[in-house]
Amino acid sequence: MMKTTAATLLATMLALGSTGANALGSDYSYDTFKTPDSVSWVQLCGTWGKDHQGTYRVVHADQYAQSFLYVQWMGRDANGGLHAEHTVAIAELDNDHAEVALTDITCRATPRGIVVTAKAASGHDDKLRRVTIEVGPAAGQYRYRAQRTR
Repeated sequence: MMKTTAATLLATMLALGSTGANALGSDYSYDTFKTPDSVSWVQLCGTWGKDHQGTYRVVHADQYAQSFLYVQWMGRDANGGLHAEHTVAIAELDNDHAEVALTDITCRATPRGIVVTAKAASGHDDKLRRVTIEVGPAAGQYRYRAQRTR
C-alpha cells in the first residue's frame, strides 16, 4: 500500500512538474491570434456603456470583390482581455448581392457612439460614392446612409 501511495504521489508530482514548466512562459504561435485572410482592417474606436467601460471594434473584410463590415461591442473580462459582447453585420453591405467595395475607411467617436465613413464603389452602378454608418448607443443599433452622385 505504501508503494502504491508513493507511486501515485510521484506520478502526481511529475504531472504537476510538467505543467509547472509552463508557468515559466509559453510560446504562442501566430495561429493563436490569427484572423481570417479576408479581414483587411480592424479598428477600435469610441466607448460605450454607462461608465464608458466598453469599446467598439469595426471589422472590414474583402471577399468576392466586395466589402463586408461588422461592428462589435467589446467588453473586458476579469483578466483585462477583450471579448465581443455583441456583433452586428451591416445588412446593406453584408450579403453577396450588395457588390459594394469600401476604401478609405475611417471611424470616429461621437457622444452617442461611433461614425464609420468610407469611399464606396458599387458593382451595380457608378453613382455610389460614400457611405456613413452611425452606430450606437444601444447594442445592434446603427443607421446606414449612402451618398450618391446625381
